[in-house]
Amino acid sequence: MGLSFLLAIGVSTKASAAVPDISEWQGQLTSTQVSSLKSQTSFVINRVQYGSGYEDIYHKSNENLYVKYGVPFGSYDYSTFTSTSSAVTDAKNFYARSNKNTKFYVLDFETTSMNSSTANAAVKAWYTEMRKLTSKKLIFYSYQSFATTYANTARQSFDAQWIANYSYRPTVSFSLWQYSSNYYLSALNQYVDNNLFDSASVSNYHPLSWWLNTSTAKKTYAYSSYKTGQYAYVYSKASMYYDRSKVPSSAKQKMYKITAVKSVTKSNSKQLVYLSGLNQWVLSQDVGGYWGQGQKGTFTLNYNANVYSNAALSTKSGRTLAKGAKVTGTVVKYGKLYRVKLDGGGYITAAVQETNFTPAPKVYAYSSYKAGQYAYVYSKASMYYDRSKVPSSAKQKMYKITAVKSVTKSDSKQLLYLAGLNQWVLSQDVGGYWGLGQSGTFTLKYNANVYSNAALSTKSGRTLAKGAKVSGTVVQYGKLYRIKLTTGGYITAAVQETNH
Repeated sequence: MGLSFLLAIGVSTKASAAVPDISEWQGQLTSTQVSSLKSQTSFVINRVQYGSGYEDIYHKSNENLYVKYGVPFGSYDYSTFTSTSSAVTDAKNFYARSNKNTKFYVLDFETTSMNSSTANAAVKAWYTEMRKLTSKKLIFYSYQSFATTYANTARQSFDAQWIANYSYRPTVSFSLWQYSSNYYLSALNQYVDNNLFDSASVSNYHPLSWWLNTSTAKKTYAYSSYKTGQYAYVYSKASMYYDRSKVPSSAKQKMYKITAVKSVTKSNSKQLVYLSGLNQWVLSQDVGGYWGQGQKGTFTLNYNANVYSNAALSTKSGRTLAKGAKVTGTVVKYGKLYRVKLDGGGYITAAVQETNFTPAPKVYAYSSYKAGQYAYVYSKASMYYDRSKVPSSAKQKMYKITAVKSVTKSDSKQLLYLAGLNQWVLSQDVGGYWGLGQSGTFTLKYNANVYSNAALSTKSGRTLAKGAKVSGTVVQYGKLYRIKLTTGGYITAAVQETNH
């Protein structure tokens, strides 16, 4: 393909039967070479033109030999169009020049001077013109970041995506993977680009029979191991629910929670997923599964992966993760899809096919308050335990705790009864303090700085070690309480920080 790819380093994966792409750079092939290709390849993909203005000098000769020796082949157009009108011309010339024994047609779109909007329109124009000319499969080729930047909408119309990435498995949906530019093909005695289409390598598998328009290949199925609680993104290609009713456009390209699953063998699926909100059973082939937004924990990689510096997954950070690596992070939303925002920085896809997920242990708010202590009600507090609303007038004020009891609810393990409010409040909605005017000895639970002012904004330079005992008195600063130390300086009067 393009020069930028020829400079990349090939990965070690090796196909059992090659799928090379060939252009005039491989020269005019001989009968001996092509007859040998038959036993070494599943099919080849042959370049026909380098834009409308240049026809490959050997493509006709090579294609005639493919036909003679029974080597299946597809045809590709390295595009150079710069507008919708030139894209239409490009498609017409490509089709006219192509050998009609080709199994499929490919748009190779990997360089452009157009902006994203114009490029998408031009790619769609190429597709539309080709679809008028042929009923054979139309394949879109590019490398991932270019495809998502310049043809992210238009490429969805094609029958399959052919994505180049020489180091790691692509993270967009793909059916053919150009994984190497350095594959030795003994039939040609040359190093060539090679590609994979097997179910273990690609995310959207099509059998050899699909590529060659035959029906001899073993039936294969879409990913069908979804679980309740995961989320499903309904593809734009989805046409019918399991009950045979039509999937409306308004339901597509949206995310839904999977509330039930069941086994079924139908079409290219072995599973049905029930989607909350749609209230419909959907075939697994019509969705992509994701971990839920906001989920935190450990993600174990099912494949080698790039870490991206942006949630669009278009800019590689330079960091990579090996298959089996464990990383921690949180699922966040990007556009209509979900990503994993890594604690160590960067993003990876949140697709369930790509990772296994172990939720982080539940963390509860401090829940060891005692009667007689004081509670400062946070501004974020929204409801009392009886589900009535916490009014604004009750927030950011201090109240005496007159009773406590254990409960496990939300992020709390304790309820506090606050005098003055006369309400039970969850421990997550307050911060606890020693009472104003209390004095005596305070034992530090953690290392702490001593501050020279009650605002705790200016460090005195003095520090206290965990377990240190200091004497002082609880004083008020604004709406909160501090401990004024007998030896000078201030520390917080929060009960989480000291014993008294």
